[in-house]
Amino acid sequence: MQILELIKRTFSFDHRSIGLYRILIGLLVVADVIYRWEDLGSFYTDMGLIPRATFVSEMSMPWSFSLHLANGSYGFIVGMFMLHLLFGLMLVFGYKSRWAIVGAYLMTVSVHNRNWLVNNGGDDVLRSILFLSMFLPLGRTFSIDSALTKDNQEKKPVFSFWGLAFFFQVFAIYFVSYILKDSDVWRSDYTAFFYSSRLDIFATPLGIWLRDFEFIGKLITVISIYLEWLGPLILIFSFLFGKRWWVVRTMLVFLFIGFHFGIFLTMNIGLFTFICEVLWCLFLPAPFWDRLSQKFRTLGHDRLKIYYDADCGFCQKGVRILREFFLFDSVDVLPAQGNKSIHGDMEKHHSWVVVNGMEKRFFHFSAFLELLRHSPIGWPLLLVFDTKPFRWAGDKLYYWVSHHRPLMGRVTQFLTYREPLKEVETLKWLSEAAGAFMLTTLVMWNLTTIKKYNVQAPFFQDVTRWLHLYQEWNMFAPYPKRDNIWVEIPAVLSNGSEIELLTGDRDIFSIKDQAFYNYIPNEHWRKFYLNMSDRTDYARYYGAYLCRQWNKSNVRLVQGTTLRKFEIIVFSQTNLSDGEKGGISRKLSWKHWCFDEDYRKDNPDKFK
Repeated sequence: MQILELIKRTFSFDHRSIGLYRILIGLLVVADVIYRWEDLGSFYTDMGLIPRATFVSEMSMPWSFSLHLANGSYGFIVGMFMLHLLFGLMLVFGYKSRWAIVGAYLMTVSVHNRNWLVNNGGDDVLRSILFLSMFLPLGRTFSIDSALTKDNQEKKPVFSFWGLAFFFQVFAIYFVSYILKDSDVWRSDYTAFFYSSRLDIFATPLGIWLRDFEFIGKLITVISIYLEWLGPLILIFSFLFGKRWWVVRTMLVFLFIGFHFGIFLTMNIGLFTFICEVLWCLFLPAPFWDRLSQKFRTLGHDRLKIYYDADCGFCQKGVRILREFFLFDSVDVLPAQGNKSIHGDMEKHHSWVVVNGMEKRFFHFSAFLELLRHSPIGWPLLLVFDTKPFRWAGDKLYYWVSHHRPLMGRVTQFLTYREPLKEVETLKWLSEAAGAFMLTTLVMWNLTTIKKYNVQAPFFQDVTRWLHLYQEWNMFAPYPKRDNIWVEIPAVLSNGSEIELLTGDRDIFSIKDQAFYNYIPNEHWRKFYLNMSDRTDYARYYGAYLCRQWNKSNVRLVQGTTLRKFEIIVFSQTNLSDGEKGGISRKLSWKHWCFDEDYRKDNPDKFK
């Protein structure tokens, strides 16, 4: 029985970890929207890379859906992204958390399906964890939902089949990746970092600097492959460490966070590293939080009382929310009318009252600063807020709010108190059955991605596609690519002059590999160029886009001309084992004409 209890405790999620995870996943949703914002017109409108007509006729799949296909105008796409941003902010603050995570998942799937040529492995991870998160109690802690729940229930550890599915999802991301990396560069020669760091399209300045240190490269490779092998096994079997399981789990969480931060420093792969760091925060064990809380309690962080005006509904909501996000649950939030002395000070200063362990009273913005001093997470903010400019601004802001309480009450009337949800036994068992089915589905799908096992599971594959949980953890597997690729686009303008479109260089014959890498604005364009390097039809989409963009904006580089024709050329150069580079070859070439008359003129034989 003790073993079973230990296993259950090991596979449970602590409510504080869930709360932290919800805040961070909300910030990721917000960051993803902001990261895509600069390319809304290029990737998601009818003037972009793939107009809706092209997408529906040539690229859509029967199991995919996208709300972004409803309209191709820029204004509509801006509205969709604003809605997406709203769901992310709702997650951050824990307002209507269940609806927020459902909305965030649907909008994320929708934007991914609108143009999957710019998606990467991080997007697969994000979709998967957003889906599984819909079945976790995200609003139980550190949330507006929790702050406004009357008689909040005991916050027990969360153990369910949906939680087990989340455990397996993280296990699969790393362990399946380890299985797929079955080449000598990972398993015996340990030269994977040597080759991956020489992929200039990904390399950061630090990665470029480290590429010349053979020992460091091999060490990084060894750490990476063994961490992908042992890390997920320790995650699943940490209960074998007995009473110290939580120490091992905590070390594992921070080890993987550090591992992904190292990837961020050496490779340009967008939000992928941050998504992985956030999902590991969910596995912080309860004893970690208990000991951290005890440390702050010994420092007196829970010795605080907050008094508010009982006649001000906005005031009560405000202090309850502040306690939920910044303070311990044991901090008392009380109506000032219940204490004659406190009530007198409240009316005298026209302010809420914060009383510390030494019975000293604080008012206005100073009360907020005292709250931060007693906050386990807020005290570092004092470095900013406890300065003269912020004190002055804080007092002015508090004065305005305190004298416009009716207005604030109307503005915040959407924040309503609710009763704790009662658990319905039948729904609980149905949810558990669905969680068990999803766990099985994820297991079967990931087995099918390991080709050497030759596992066939068409039913589970269909389910995975319909839910948009398709995934393949083959990044740099079985080995990193050895070819650097870059794109050059020599073009002819209406005045007869020639120009390289990406760099604006009039010398169209020089090699522009490094110029191309510096030109890539973000991970989404990087992913598109990598996809285009293998498909001429993608180059065709890109060619039509370049014609529209250049001629619509009337050429930034050469005024008064139009773009007439050009060639999209993908060059390839192999990285050799001695650190040198091989010869340059053309990997792909696509000729494009912006106007029919130019095409007819250059290809008269096709119109005889």
